[in-house]
Amino acid sequence: MSIPSTLSHLTVVLALCLGSPACAEDASAYPTKPVRVIVPVGAGAGIDTAARVTAEAVEKHLGQRIIIENKPGAGLRIGTAQVAKSPPDGYTLLFTSPSPIAVVEHFSPNLDYVPARDFRPVAIGVYQPVLFIVRPSLGVKSIAEFVAYAKSNPGKISFGIQGLGGEMHLMVEVFKKSAGINLTLVPYNAAAQAIVDLLGDRLDAMQLVIPPIKGHVDAGRLRALATLNAKRVPQFPDVPTMSEVGMPEMTNAIWFGYLAPAKTPQAVIDKLARAFGQLQSDSALAMRIAEMGAVLSIVGPVEFARIIDDDRRRYGRIVAESNLDKLN
Repeated sequence: MSIPSTLSHLTVVLALCLGSPACAEDASAYPTKPVRVIVPVGAGAGIDTAARVTAEAVEKHLGQRIIIENKPGAGLRIGTAQVAKSPPDGYTLLFTSPSPIAVVEHFSPNLDYVPARDFRPVAIGVYQPVLFIVRPSLGVKSIAEFVAYAKSNPGKISFGIQGLGGEMHLMVEVFKKSAGINLTLVPYNAAAQAIVDLLGDRLDAMQLVIPPIKGHVDAGRLRALATLNAKRVPQFPDVPTMSEVGMPEMTNAIWFGYLAPAKTPQAVIDKLARAFGQLQSDSALAMRIAEMGAVLSIVGPVEFARIIDDDRRRYGRIVAESNLDKLN
């Protein structure tokens, strides 16, 4: 081989190496600087709180700081797209609910990222149970009574949904179909206003996570008819699951999880997964998560990928069967 051709070959190899995250930094040394976590909602939301408490807990296992950055907008899509386009070096992660990863693609074919292509699952950190809530003055005390009332008053029950095309919107569509009822859906940008309207008897019902409504339910200002969780939640042991009331198809708990850009090296994913895996035995963290009305449940990359695939198929089927694909 001639010297010029050898130099040319080495130049190509060097260029490829410099452009590769695996060559740019030995994965065994990762992380050597703080890790940025993009949360695609505003500060103070449930996802944001879960991100902060799990990130704080995992820092000691990674040996680096984790910095939370809130990038809200466009139904979680702005922050999600930013991570999809970030360098795949393990220093930019996404912490999100299922919506931008397994739901939104069924409504918006022209996304500026491809959920199934542009991310690698790292770990689920938290599961957030959801309650089926009504205003007490509606006069119903069970799912059966709610369905009976809805059938007697078609279209007269107002049901709040936090954002069209989200997980909870799709579960309302499942409920309507399963129960054979018609509801008037009222979209909200944030749960806070919906709760105000429930308390003021301007909204009849909604599916909501526990933290912002626990005090109202405890005081009797709101009534929980059921939980969409697979089992009863400790905070409300007398509230049945949807499965217990004969609607197992309504079972759904919202996961909050970490994902990385698609080409992140396997060694980096493995190191992150091992660090998050150690959180499962963190009793102090589990208590903090429980105080949020959620459950600490660490799920690794392989199982997380399976869950995403299952969710993608499930939500896609709901969208198709409910003729919602033209919603956005």
